[in-house]
Amino acid sequence: MRRAGTLQRTEERVRDLIDGFAGYIETFEGAGLFTGPSLYFHSKTIERLRQHPTATAAINDQLFRETLYATLTSWGLHRMGPGNARLVDFAAFEHGLIQAAPKITRLASLSITTLRADEVPRVTGDLWAIIHSLKVGVGETRIVSGSKTLHHLLPDLMPPIDREYTIRFFCHHKTLRSDGAEEFAEIYPACQRIAKACESKIRACMDHPDKMHTSLTKVVDNAIVGYVIRRLKEVKE
Repeated sequence: MRRAGTLQRTEERVRDLIDGFAGYIETFEGAGLFTGPSLYFHSKTIERLRQHPTATAAINDQLFRETLYATLTSWGLHRMGPGNARLVDFAAFEHGLIQAAPKITRLASLSITTLRADEVPRVTGDLWAIIHSLKVGVGETRIVSGSKTLHHLLPDLMPPIDREYTIRFFCHHKTLRSDGAEEFAEIYPACQRIAKACESKIRACMDHPDKMHTSLTKVVDNAIVGYVIRRLKEVKE
């Protein structure tokens, strides 16, 4: 359970992000953090996903699975050397996706911007159940490896979560004591609030997918990255 002061500080950040959304997007774009393989494979994966009528059809596509695996590598989930985060073998990765396909497809018609308030708790739980079931990383918490995977299957519903930006924004540090279940229960509803409040600005950003604005939830993530760069990293430095 997080302290009241920490929760209040998170609430202030969420309101600040909503109020200054466009400016934080500009900061993200100016930073030029995501280029080369991280942008290329991500864009190709989202493009391939959208060519299929359902998430299950995409998961059954060998090329989609391979492109997603490459994307996760380029997004920092596989680093050579002892003690580093690593992806599981491709066969195990495929098996986890195929097992989760029915649950993923049941959520595929939902959008983070149009969820009703009474739907958010159930959807938060359903997303976490999928994240927890996926076989993705070795030496990385499920909230990071699972959310980055699920983002590429439900890009308009599930934002990617990482330590450097998302966890830092919501939790005020970059370390997690467990697999991230408690943090996810707070992070996802807050992301949904941001998406709901900033929907028109988010959709305007999506006219520029070359700037990593490839889906509703990725734009929310981009604004969070921009906030951390402008407000939190500057303070630390």
